Amino acid sequence: MFDCVCSSYKIMPIDRLSALISGLMPRLTLRCVGTPDGLVQMPTGDGSGLVIHLLVSGAMRFDLRSAGHTLAAPSVVVLRDDVDHRLGGIGGTASLMSAEIAFDGPAGDVMVQAFAEPVVAGLDGAGADLVHLLALIRGELAEPRCGRQALLARAGEILLITVLRHLIARPGSAAGILRALADERIARAVVAIHEQPASAWSLESLADRAGMSRTAFAQRFREEMGQTPGSYLAGLRLAIAERSIVRGEGLKRAARAAGYRSPAALSRALGRRREGLAGLGRR
Repeated sequence: MFDCVCSSYKIMPIDRLSALISGLMPRLTLRCVGTPDGLVQMPTGDGSGLVIHLLVSGAMRFDLRSAGHTLAAPSVVVLRDDVDHRLGGIGGTASLMSAEIAFDGPAGDVMVQAFAEPVVAGLDGAGADLVHLLALIRGELAEPRCGRQALLARAGEILLITVLRHLIARPGSAAGILRALADERIARAVVAIHEQPASAWSLESLADRAGMSRTAFAQRFREEMGQTPGSYLAGLRLAIAERSIVRGEGLKRAARAAGYRSPAALSRALGRRREGLAGLGRR
């Protein structure tokens, strides 16, 4: 049981991932299934998605830049899709499932930023959910049956969720949004933002959600996320608005969906973003 740490908001258990995942809208494309034929090198993307490698059995060599790792099953590698890397077998027979994950939702950028540095994690001691999923994937790779590709594609989507759970439970291996979600108090504020991004959140109301003082919350949030609560909220709202516009909903509906006071306010925010991107391009 949790103690009540502030008079206006009672601390209760929260779901740290569902709101974030609903804002990802992942699209998974399988790239390698089964025993790799020699060296595996994933295609280079534009940095807006992720690559996930699940080593189900055997051992492989993972080379990244000038560093190398020896992977022993079960283990997982998650990194951005624009990072050049290689995987190769080490004797015997390795069984691997690799996929590219693109994100169509407004939280996609946040998730990709969490893997700015590649994550290599052993899955020994994983929770029951991940253990059962690994057994399912291992069985499909060992004995191909009808519907294999479709099943593995669905399993890959579930794998993303279970791996995120695994990393959140081990804060030392997580960064960005995952590190923030590993913090019980900061997670409450982050979940609230993702559940209701258009709400009129203030530093005070978010700190109240976290059960912290305003100063302590602002400092801790910045330590975990690398930005202020206001900057994080503004980035998420802008991403929501941009996707609404892409869907042809117009400035008025996009502004309302994302919590902007008016279409003019959204237009100014979009202009500042374009100017910022143009400035980066001139560097």
